[in-house]
Amino acid sequence: MDRLLIFKRRLNFMKKIISSLLVLSLIVGCAVVGLSDSHEKEEKVIKQKVMTVQSAGIERAPYIGPLEGEKMKGEVPDYVYYHFPTTKYETEHPGVDIQLKGEVYPYGDMLKSIMLAVTSQSTFDYVEMDDIWLGKVAASGYLSGKYSDQYEKWANDLGMYDVFKKGSSYKGTYYGLWRSTDTRAIWVWKDVLHEAGYTMEDIMSSEGLLEALPDITETAKEDFDMAGGLEYPFNGKWVVDQWYGWLYQLGGKILKQNDDGEWVAGFNNEAGYRSLKYVKELKEAGATMQRSWQWMLANFLDRNYAMTYEGSWDIAAIHSKYPDLTVQEIKEKIGVIPTTVFEGHDMRVLTGGWLWTIPETANHPDVAFDVLMEVFEDREAYAEMTAYQGEFPTTEWVWESPTYQDRMIGETLPEEWFNRFREGVAGGVWRPFFPEYPEIQKELWDATQKVVMGKATAKEALSTAEEKVNNLMEG
Repeated sequence: MDRLLIFKRRLNFMKKIISSLLVLSLIVGCAVVGLSDSHEKEEKVIKQKVMTVQSAGIERAPYIGPLEGEKMKGEVPDYVYYHFPTTKYETEHPGVDIQLKGEVYPYGDMLKSIMLAVTSQSTFDYVEMDDIWLGKVAASGYLSGKYSDQYEKWANDLGMYDVFKKGSSYKGTYYGLWRSTDTRAIWVWKDVLHEAGYTMEDIMSSEGLLEALPDITETAKEDFDMAGGLEYPFNGKWVVDQWYGWLYQLGGKILKQNDDGEWVAGFNNEAGYRSLKYVKELKEAGATMQRSWQWMLANFLDRNYAMTYEGSWDIAAIHSKYPDLTVQEIKEKIGVIPTTVFEGHDMRVLTGGWLWTIPETANHPDVAFDVLMEVFEDREAYAEMTAYQGEFPTTEWVWESPTYQDRMIGETLPEEWFNRFREGVAGGVWRPFFPEYPEIQKELWDATQKVVMGKATAKEALSTAEEKVNNLMEG
């Protein structure tokens, strides 16, 4: 009996030990699982770095998603927020949290900042850049060409205009996709135009504008107390940018490939002479060659000039000036054309715009590519993001989007403007982004000054520029 009692006591004791061990093991297991879960959650936080640019009227274009410290949910419309590429990526990858740390620069500092990143091999997952810088940055080896085939397939499958395909690639490699664009534009006060006896249709052609300009200038000065009829940018690259459209309309090019495949000047010809002489003829007809340029239609909106050359980005400035007017009421006051067209030719106008690129130094390049394609492969998202920023798409696929048209027409611009800018984008002109381009531009600016100031004929000035440009390209 004593032995049985002792046995039972030992058995109970062993049960308690086993129970304690089981409890302990459960506690340890839960802790391990907790640590594991915590570690797993930590692994799903993807930190990425962005280099982007300030945009006209806003701190920056929030194209990819909110940067660290920014509160965008509730601050932007839901239809925009839920189409941010990072938001879409997180929705499709539950448990993933993409955190974007951004460096935002004014446009004037952006290229310098990019080249500093190139020199120091700084780590960025995304770099936004003006299309004209792609050649310089790609030539440095800083940008990844890993996704070239996917970019090219997208561009071909979804109807990207040829000019933007060229602008997305360098020496046969696509380094990104030219996501949105703008065009140059001529803005017109309709009351002055009508008072002078003309309509918008009368000044659509290059010849028509030239013929009407003296009357418009006289009316602007005498009846409206304005400084002049037409303000034309005459300060370095901008005067050159404006006549590129005429050069291409008439069959010329900035650069062309010869029979040996070498890039040479394409402007020392009748197209170049005629387009450059046209700038001089505008001056002789009364245009003000403005060396100190006031951006965002400052002089035009202050009613100092009846017409001004600038760009489609000025739509934001017009809305800021007239916040209480509908787009139809604005249309009654102001007219616009991307550029004039020489009779018998098609519209060609300089287009600019932005690319998102992925550097070789990216910490998460595959995630960056997938994030970008969240927009590019989703027509609805692409349309929403482009319209939200008041920009134009580079593909027919988005121009045709009902979402894009609904957002733009009536909310941002009248249908008449929409159709004219669409024609301008379809006939867009691409500035070659060879590293030598800034020097090429300088030579063309020198030629323009000589012709407009009467110091050389167009043929003489462009022959000199051709020799210098060809020497640059040979080097």
